[in-house]
Amino acid sequence: MLGAGYMGSAITFPLFDSGHSVNLWGTWLDDDIIDSCRKGPHPKLGTPLRDGVKTYLSNDLADAVADAQCVFVAVSSEGFIPVFRKFLETRRDVCPVLCLTKGFVEDRGRVKRISKWAEEVWSSRFDGERFEWISIGGPVKASELSRMIPSASIYGVSSDSLRELAGAVSTPYYRVFPYGDVAGVELSSAFKNAYAIGLGICDGIYKRRNEEDYHNICGIIFNAAIGEMAEIVERAGGDKGAVYSLAGVGDLYVTGRSGRNRRFGELIGAGSTPKDSYEKMMGEGELAEGYDAVAKGVHWYEEQQKGRLDDLPLLKTLYRIVIRGKSPEEEIYSFIEGCGC
Repeated sequence: MLGAGYMGSAITFPLFDSGHSVNLWGTWLDDDIIDSCRKGPHPKLGTPLRDGVKTYLSNDLADAVADAQCVFVAVSSEGFIPVFRKFLETRRDVCPVLCLTKGFVEDRGRVKRISKWAEEVWSSRFDGERFEWISIGGPVKASELSRMIPSASIYGVSSDSLRELAGAVSTPYYRVFPYGDVAGVELSSAFKNAYAIGLGICDGIYKRRNEEDYHNICGIIFNAAIGEMAEIVERAGGDKGAVYSLAGVGDLYVTGRSGRNRRFGELIGAGSTPKDSYEKMMGEGELAEGYDAVAKGVHWYEEQQKGRLDDLPLLKTLYRIVIRGKSPEEEIYSFIEGCGC
């Protein structure tokens, strides 16, 4: 496991409980977390790791991955490129990669899906070797998973041969469903973070106005988000059925109810600027990846997919609020007035 934050550490519980040996490596930002885990509970999850999970500091990457039969990557989208490059530098042979990172990466001015970029650098390192990749999506909160509250994930597999591997990490409290489309799962996972901001913005606006019930507007935004995600996936050549599964509907529901991107949106809806909201959360150890997903996702859609943002009015609204700093309340009302839901 590469990355000792919330999800990287939480996924070690079902991995260990399903009978696998687990190495947890922390990046250069995670050394304090690894130190804490060696002494007691995980500082973010609030519970100790399983006794058999081996922990590795940032300078011990080679030891952590030396004999690994597969590798999970659970770092932020911003940290994915340096971490994956370091992994490839230390790895002598190929193995399947299972990716929990959600979002896009930017390399030399081009925004790409994580799996596409990873495949390019993989091919440069292991010329002629098969690239085996799984994109993981679905409504799984790390804190709940570490407490064995029933959860389920969709594993978007790049080949049928990986279906057995995906199923091998299931436990009674963590169910895994293989899905034969990486793009659908990957894009659903990335864009649900962006769209969850819109639900959070409603929280900020209506809590500020002391309104207790505002389910109607959230229903409109949720519905529009799912429709736009399906359009994005289909344009990218993926299976839009992933959007109507746990990867899209399920994950957006959870993130829009209680995720970090929901909170980021709430801060904006309550009057804080996007930049200040992002920095406030970072100062508290919380990363709102939806901020980056809006910017990079729009760039990817327009530049790589040749799509028109006008065809995605909710994403356009979020871009105007989050990136261009427009009034959240005015933009949301304008969207509702003009939406064709």
